[in-house]
Amino acid sequence: MGLHDALIQEAFKDRNPGDFPFSLGVEVTNHCNLRCPMCPREVADRGYGNMDYELFTKIASETSGRERTVFLPTGFGESFIHPRFHDMLNYLRDHDVKITCLITNATYLNDRNVHALIDSQIPFVNISLDGTVKEVYEKIRVKANYESVVENVERLFRLREERGSRFPYIILRMIKMDETADDVETFKARWEPFLHDCDEIAFSNYQTWSNTVEDRRVELHDGLKQVQAMDPAEKKPPCRMIYKTLQIYYDGRATPCCYDYDCTMEIGNVNEQTIEEIWNGEKVQSIRKLHEEGRMAEIDICRNCQEYIP
Repeated sequence: MGLHDALIQEAFKDRNPGDFPFSLGVEVTNHCNLRCPMCPREVADRGYGNMDYELFTKIASETSGRERTVFLPTGFGESFIHPRFHDMLNYLRDHDVKITCLITNATYLNDRNVHALIDSQIPFVNISLDGTVKEVYEKIRVKANYESVVENVERLFRLREERGSRFPYIILRMIKMDETADDVETFKARWEPFLHDCDEIAFSNYQTWSNTVEDRRVELHDGLKQVQAMDPAEKKPPCRMIYKTLQIYYDGRATPCCYDYDCTMEIGNVNEQTIEEIWNGEKVQSIRKLHEEGRMAEIDICRNCQEYIP
């Protein structure tokens, strides 16, 4: 297990929310240049936009100095599309935001953007890189060019070494699905020679975004399994996500689950409240209470969720 995943595992070992979220997702934009079939952004109803720079700095300032919060400048979009993303990275560095992890599809990792990442000293970059087979990759990451993305990822490794920088640690993540099942060992062999120090190769489960499947009555991908909603009578322990995660979308609205792509569990707005006020407010407490009473099936997004963390 790599350092990044170890941090998450340690934080999620209990259901103590503390006074501030462990994982703080900040969607700087939900514009994206790809059309991945498993991504729900195409069917979300909340529109598209970029986060105001002033709102971003407010959020970052409230996170400054916190040793146990992972700041993810990421949502349902490609962060490099934001016209001031370099400024945002530098603001995080200059205002003592301790742990930052960027998730990217790597299509924008040209020389200028890679140097910006290294200059910002961002600790982690998590790259969505699904396999070593061009046809499979381009089926999953629609509109991406496999050769170009591989070149970009190699550029990040190369320039980091040339500049003698420790950061960013690089996480290469592959989604596990039928199409990539036979490619796991090849993927490891292809990229392990590039890994240094705390770099890692990681694998994620295929997320079907079950609400999307149920509501739209469509399959998002070949081989997608039928999603079964939770029986309202079924009792489960509370999901740990709602005690650890706050996702803030580009317009300032907040939800305690990063899989709530339409912000159906809105618990506040950072344009009007502080993060602490939202995190300890009545709305999130009511959601936690439903979980604690074994009534999570009363919440639509929870009833159909495949990312439940017991």
